[in-house]
Amino acid sequence: MNGRLVDYRMLWQAATTHAHPRLSVIIRWGVSFLAIVIGAAVGYNDGARAALAWFWSAGSAFLLLTWAWRFMPGAVKLGTPAYAKLVPQMRRRLVELSCLVCCIGLAGIASAPYADASALGGWLFWIVLLLVGAGLGTAGHPAGSALIMVGCFSSMFLEKLPPVVGATLSHPLVLLLSLPVYAGVIWIAVRTMFPEGGERHWNMLARRARWASTVGMQDPTIAQMGGKPIKRWYAASLRGASERRDGRRLMLLGLGPARHIGEWVAATGLMSAIVLAIGVLTTWRADRERMQDIGWALGCMLLFVPVLHGLSLRQLAGVHTGEQALVRLAPAMPASAVAFNGQLGRSLLRQMLASWLLAGGVALVLVALGGADAAALLRLAGVYCLALPLVALPLRDHAASGRSGVVGVLLVLLSFAADLLLAFPIGRVTGLPVMAVAALLGIATALLALRHGLRTMQGAPCAFPAGRMD
Repeated sequence: MNGRLVDYRMLWQAATTHAHPRLSVIIRWGVSFLAIVIGAAVGYNDGARAALAWFWSAGSAFLLLTWAWRFMPGAVKLGTPAYAKLVPQMRRRLVELSCLVCCIGLAGIASAPYADASALGGWLFWIVLLLVGAGLGTAGHPAGSALIMVGCFSSMFLEKLPPVVGATLSHPLVLLLSLPVYAGVIWIAVRTMFPEGGERHWNMLARRARWASTVGMQDPTIAQMGGKPIKRWYAASLRGASERRDGRRLMLLGLGPARHIGEWVAATGLMSAIVLAIGVLTTWRADRERMQDIGWALGCMLLFVPVLHGLSLRQLAGVHTGEQALVRLAPAMPASAVAFNGQLGRSLLRQMLASWLLAGGVALVLVALGGADAAALLRLAGVYCLALPLVALPLRDHAASGRSGVVGVLLVLLSFAADLLLAFPIGRVTGLPVMAVAALLGIATALLALRHGLRTMQGAPCAFPAGRMD
């Protein structure tokens, strides 16, 4: 048994290392942050049991998401036709590990202490359908795309099922009997995802390669609608800053168009459209009062944009290194490292504040248009103030290499949780609203983080070219 567990651990680590490191970090921390925000909203509105059920089911769903997003692409690369013949034990272990992870995640969702489990049976069926479709699609099986399409369309009608059907599928005995059936379906599907060599296996790999190459191609329509206007904006900004010899703006423009504020304006617009679509769909499937209760939590999704912006500005190593060297030597730049880093830090801070203000302003407008009351708007503003320390993410020693943004995001999450927990006793003693106290604590924490970050930058070697020192 110990040898089998060692094999599982080795295969899990080998498969997940194939994922894109920065994208994996974004997904892990982004999903975790979103789960915490929604869990806090659920606990605030519906009580501790609803919050426990949410976190329980969210943890199980995150395990399934990790399997589909990170594990399966790498596992398919490990289970090539040659390895399936030469190392048959590895194929068996991949099948066993996939079945084990899927069954644990499914059992976790089914066993969460829901207050109302009348629709649980239908949702379990939908989750299994999407899970099998995602796995088969990743492996290159033709049935994967069809199952995903069926799952996406069927989700709109799950709550439209007759009450008798929903109650029957969600009966505890029926749920208990359905779990072995789902486990059998998952076992059959996973064995199909990992064939034992042969022509069918080669055909699946070829189909997967064609799909990957198609996804990697840039759509010319998208490039004309989004890319070209932003590049023209960047070119005009660079031309204007060069004519005025504006060293402060040239510092950031030397990082390329990907870190220009226009990219994040476009990202905010895209995320706003997603939030608006979710709000319209939620209003259509539920009542408007329910949407008014959770609308502020949907507005928190726009926080993804400044978080990603901060991580982008934190990682400057290898980004247009030649341009960074030219910017450092430009006559308009300060001569000393202290002055140069101080000016760069203030420029990064202004851009982060602009991104935070834009996301917060758009979120407040969207939630207000959704009919939210003053209390919901206060909660949303409090959440954004609690997240204000993220504007200090880019303030670090940029001359050093190998600095990950995970620690910075973790510190922001810890400060968010600490300020929120500290706000409850302070609000109880002073009689002030809890979110108002939390907002003040978040602003104070952000000021301390900014003071520390600016001092760190001023005491470091010259930031440009970034990442040149080990």
